[in-house]
Amino acid sequence: MTALALRAAAGDDVPMHSDAHIHFVDLAARDPGFHGRFLAAASLACAASHDEGEFHETESLAALSPPGTVPLSFGIHPQWAVWKNADLLASLAASGRIDAIGEAGFDFFGDLPERVRNPANEATQTAVFEYQLGIAERHGLPMILHIRRGMDKVFGYSRRLARLPAIVLHSYSGTAREAGDLLGRGVRAYFSFGAAILNGHKRAIEACALVPEGSLLSETDAPWQPPRGREYCPFEAIADIVRGMAALRGVRAEGLEASLESNFRAVFPARPLASATPRQP
Repeated sequence: MTALALRAAAGDDVPMHSDAHIHFVDLAARDPGFHGRFLAAASLACAASHDEGEFHETESLAALSPPGTVPLSFGIHPQWAVWKNADLLASLAASGRIDAIGEAGFDFFGDLPERVRNPANEATQTAVFEYQLGIAERHGLPMILHIRRGMDKVFGYSRRLARLPAIVLHSYSGTAREAGDLLGRGVRAYFSFGAAILNGHKRAIEACALVPEGSLLSETDAPWQPPRGREYCPFEAIADIVRGMAALRGVRAEGLEASLESNFRAVFPARPLASATPRQP
């Protein structure tokens, strides 16, 4: 019996794993058999893309899942803040083929020259971010934010971000206080946690324990950000992540999983069936 059949037999009361950020194409390159296991698991997942070929392949894989279970995001990543895919992003948003803009945001981690926080890099990343924010505002789409050492920029855009249906802070690395302050500004923010909480990231652990349950999401970022000791992150790691989140919060994993599913569906409501069907570019 498939996972979906088991859910139906149980009255659809069994919570589904929900992965707010996964890279189907990159994961398939590491684990060619993952997609068959993903379909059998009947999970929810937001699949991200950042260039045209990757998007079309991701869209085709997503179409094999039940409608509404694999929303799609597309964005200009701040680590590659170039304009190559700007027109494609605008077209995908206008045609209803994506459910979110992102990853977008700011990366000033400093591990490469283009990620050093200097006037030139900040101007480049700001221009690309504002372009994407404008598209999100125009089409009423949520944004998935990649932020490293740039939370001040998020606060600087809080009034505009509050106009969006939601924002997802992917792999949240800010503090619990910053999360509370952002929510206090009226931003419908969701804070997504992954393997960092399993790997001992102190700030992520503290924030995961304290962020309101209604603002929590779980993610793998598979195949990136693997649990310690793994070469890459498999999509199945979401189960360990949810158990880790529940342990930090002192709650049962099943109950938290139900809240995470509800939050996921609030951020990514199912598109009409006609819009969910892939179309040729």
